[in-house]
Amino acid sequence: MKITSLILLLPALLFFLLFTGWPIFEVVRMSLYKTNFIASTFVGLDNYKALFSNEMFLQSMKNSIFYVILLTFGHLFMSVTVALAVFKLNKRWQDITRILVYIPVLAAGIIIAQVWRWIFSANGVANWLLSLVGIDKVNWFGQSATAIPVVVFVVVVSSFGTFVIIILANLLSIDKSIIEAAMIDGASERQIKWKILLPMIFPTLSLVALLAMINALQIFETIYALVPQQYAYTPTFCIYTMGFKLSQWGMASAESVLLLCVVVVLSLLKRKVEHEV
Repeated sequence: MKITSLILLLPALLFFLLFTGWPIFEVVRMSLYKTNFIASTFVGLDNYKALFSNEMFLQSMKNSIFYVILLTFGHLFMSVTVALAVFKLNKRWQDITRILVYIPVLAAGIIIAQVWRWIFSANGVANWLLSLVGIDKVNWFGQSATAIPVVVFVVVVSSFGTFVIIILANLLSIDKSIIEAAMIDGASERQIKWKILLPMIFPTLSLVALLAMINALQIFETIYALVPQQYAYTPTFCIYTMGFKLSQWGMASAESVLLLCVVVVLSLLKRKVEHEV
């Protein structure tokens, strides 16, 4: 029986080793070398040391803090608001809402980003709306103070549908008798939401927050399409720039290893939270 199980697992194991295990091993190995793929020199941990004096890397780390905070808050706010709004509707409207909010998730991020690029352009819809209230045009992608919030806004609007489905499913699994008992005791709708529903789905909200944090560190196509500038880089885009534009493959690999460690830690936390949901 055990031999049969191993044979059945072998294709999946080989697939994992070939497309996950071996690339990870190569990235770790390359992080110890200074290489252009023609000539390689072993430098040990020098690439890791150099990262912490590299302006681009430090900027991406600073930006990642803002991305994590804004994206996590944005996803939680949007998904919880929509889920609570449709929670008491009938099943037909709940299904329609699920479909509508999930459609942007299915669309290619680079295509959605192009639409938002037009909206936030110099003569786009965003600046036209500001002109109606007497505010001058804003160069949305010209500085980090506006570029990062815009990128986060685009990512949240494009992907919060997944979290709406998760949270709504959790809300619908709550025993209706608990809500009915609270209503009989005179609890208002606001009290039911804040003191009963949200505390009961707190593990799911924690899971959503962890997923949002992981996503925040890996934003790529939205930055590539909207604002491929250093003041808006994420760690993922920094890796792309170092490796494919500057050919600093060793440093790019070292940053990949560091990012992998952070994502693994967050993934382990996510796994722990999932067992509590």
